[in-house]
Amino acid sequence: MPTYDYKCEKCGNVFEVRHAFDAKAPETCMSDDCDGALRRVFSPPTIIFKGSGWHVTDYGSGSTSSASNIKDRAKETADEAAAASSSD
Repeated sequence: MPTYDYKCEKCGNVFEVRHAFDAKAPETCMSDDCDGALRRVFSPPTIIFKGSGWHVTDYGSGSTSSASNIKDRAKETADEAAAASSSD
């Protein structure tokens, strides 16, 4: 069941309420002696990065070729840096 946040317009308390998607929302505050009207509070969704977390490497068009090109270029740069440091 999803969890919804409601805020009392009278006392300002915020409540988390679990109820079914099609269930009727609570209308009055659950605090003692308040009975204020509740309104639903919307919050941003949680962001979850999977993989490397970058659109270019995970979801770009032609993802296998562009991701492999980026990895190849990174390896070449690392190899060049290693060669330069060993020659010094």
